[in-house]
Amino acid sequence: MSARSTALAAALVTALAAAGCGDTGTGTPAPETLEDLEFRAFVDSDGDGLSGNDTPTTIRLSEYFAANRPGTKIIMLNAAAGWCAPCMREASALPAFAAEYEPRGVVVLTAVFQDQNTQPADEAFAKTWADTFMLPVPTLIDTEFQTSRYFDANAMPANLFVDAETLEILTTATGAETGDDPMKEYRELLDFYLQ
Repeated sequence: MSARSTALAAALVTALAAAGCGDTGTGTPAPETLEDLEFRAFVDSDGDGLSGNDTPTTIRLSEYFAANRPGTKIIMLNAAAGWCAPCMREASALPAFAAEYEPRGVVVLTAVFQDQNTQPADEAFAKTWADTFMLPVPTLIDTEFQTSRYFDANAMPANLFVDAETLEILTTATGAETGDDPMKEYRELLDFYLQ
């Protein structure tokens, strides 16, 4: 990466961190580290999307921490809602994105918290979401919107980037990418963090 690219990436990280820090939209300060939350989730056990996997399992976020998954450098926690068109755009791009970054030490998780009617996401909706977009990443059923401690529901899509070793929240990126690649901003962030 050139000096100019590094400076631009650093400026992007600083701007995103400033925009994503402080408040989750509830008046409560956002945590500075990722907590070990527990979810029911659909997990692709055979690497071919979720076809055939109809039963969610209970997982803890700590299963994806570097201490339990050597080689993991960054955890990307994506929050999505069924009413959010940009979330659907990101979900469509997520399989290729995950395939590109997981070999580099990035764990991608998707937390679905509301359905298309703004009701809490249930097991059936999360399964439909995972199957529709053929998600090879764990799809968390966030019925109680546990991830609201990190995200404002009105600022979707939202993605949290976490140092997998220290669990420090590096950046919270919210809002839709306007260009052709819905993952462009996230690629820039990950390329910066992984250098």
